[in-house]
Amino acid sequence: MSTKMLETNKVLSLGSIACKKDLKTSRKILINPPPEDRRCQCCGRHISELEPFGKAGDPLVGDFNGALLVKSFRPSGPCDEEIELAMSEAERCYETDGFDDPLEWMIDKFGKKKAEELCFTAEAYNCVGASWECRNCICLGTNEYFEKLHEGLKK
Repeated sequence: MSTKMLETNKVLSLGSIACKKDLKTSRKILINPPPEDRRCQCCGRHISELEPFGKAGDPLVGDFNGALLVKSFRPSGPCDEEIELAMSEAERCYETDGFDDPLEWMIDKFGKKKAEELCFTAEAYNCVGASWECRNCICLGTNEYFEKLHEGLKK
C-alpha cells in the first residue's frame, strides 16, 4: 500500500509505492511522480528486483512496511570541498577586490569555464529535488548516493 504525502480532489503526492497498482492514478496533477520505468532512481533496479522496506526502523524511521520505493529529497548535485572553499572565498573577497559579484571574481581567478562549472555545481548542491529510492539506496549519504548514481550512468 502506498503512502500519501498530500491528497486533494485533483492533486496527489505519493511518499512511497508498494506495487504496480500504486502507480495508476486518475489524478490530474501528480506531484513528484514515481518514475515511469518503475526503477530506483539511484541504482536503477526495477521494482520487481527490490526487497520491500520493513516496519518502522527497517531501514527508516516511519512505517514504510511493504514499500518498494520511497520518495526522498536530496541535493541536485554532490558536495565538493574545493567548490565550497572557492565559493566562500569569492563571497568573502569579491567586493574588496573591486568586482560586482562573486562570479566575476571567480572568472578572474579561475577562468570563465572553470568559474561557471564551480558556480553551477555549487548551485546544484543547494537545490533539492525528489528521488525515488529502494531500501539499499535511501540510506546512502549524499556523496555515496552520487557515486552510485554515476556508476549506473557509466553502464
